[in-house]
Amino acid sequence: MDRLTFSTDAFREHERFSAYYASVVRYSCGLELRPQDPSRFRADLELRRFGAIDAMIHTVAALETIRTPRFVRDGDDALMVMLLLDGRAHQTQFEDRHDLNSGDAIICDLAYPGALDLVTDSKLLSLKIPRMALGVALPHRPRFASARLDTDPGARRLLFGYLASTFNVDLGGDIRAAQLHQNHIVDLVALALGAGGETNGPAEQDGAQAARRIAVIREIEAFATDPALDAATVATRLGITVRYVHHLLEPTGRTFSEHLFDRRLARAIEVLRDPAQGLRRIADIAFAVGFRDLSYFNRMFRRKYGGTPTDIRLAPNGWRRDE
Repeated sequence: MDRLTFSTDAFREHERFSAYYASVVRYSCGLELRPQDPSRFRADLELRRFGAIDAMIHTVAALETIRTPRFVRDGDDALMVMLLLDGRAHQTQFEDRHDLNSGDAIICDLAYPGALDLVTDSKLLSLKIPRMALGVALPHRPRFASARLDTDPGARRLLFGYLASTFNVDLGGDIRAAQLHQNHIVDLVALALGAGGETNGPAEQDGAQAARRIAVIREIEAFATDPALDAATVATRLGITVRYVHHLLEPTGRTFSEHLFDRRLARAIEVLRDPAQGLRRIADIAFAVGFRDLSYFNRMFRRKYGGTPTDIRLAPNGWRRDE
């Protein structure tokens, strides 16, 4: 299951809350739910799965959600990133109380009791992320409970924009694309929590820019086969300018177009070397990996690999040039 939609409109009024409760608990975590007004309760939700991350958009009437000590004993220690798209809420964990307004984001740690009280009808996007995924990105962070994603406001806007533009993108069952999407989300969450100042790897050399550069490259890798993909599309999805996209890629020594064509050509090589694809037409492969013009594909292919697509396909053991 990588997509699920639910609406209380499909149920009679007295059944709506119980139906919603069953769906949320099944696909999220063990919670006690207390609607402000059960008689007028209404909710819509859509759940997507990107690798190991569950992402859910809720439009829901005022509601208090409580992770009680009894539910904590279920052993689920994932981290819930709550992004409030519209409305007002209070989050409490370890006796820390935070007021949330539209545009705010905070972490609820499922390993400990806590509560999120939606005091108005609200719309929120929740990300259920395995603890290890964020732990690797932020190894020195002592606690995630009640951590606000406000260390880098730009990164938070980047996260909101990315999720808004890609939530309904059909990955077509592509496991690699789902993994890239998952990694990208984790990178942006970590950046908003302050990864630029905590990690000890190469990314800290230029802090936030390094994380954003990775975000751009992963976007290219995940959606390279879309023939309409360009710098403007990536900029819109990530909530940054086209000029900034090009600026981020400058240290790599390759332009946006070069990154994109390299990814498409690498995918073409994979297909050409696959014996199961031996009868597939070269033109069909070129169009499938994102090229719109066959002659241009052949020219770019020869320039990079020093031979034609047919040379690669016919060579024993998959002829290789230094790639």
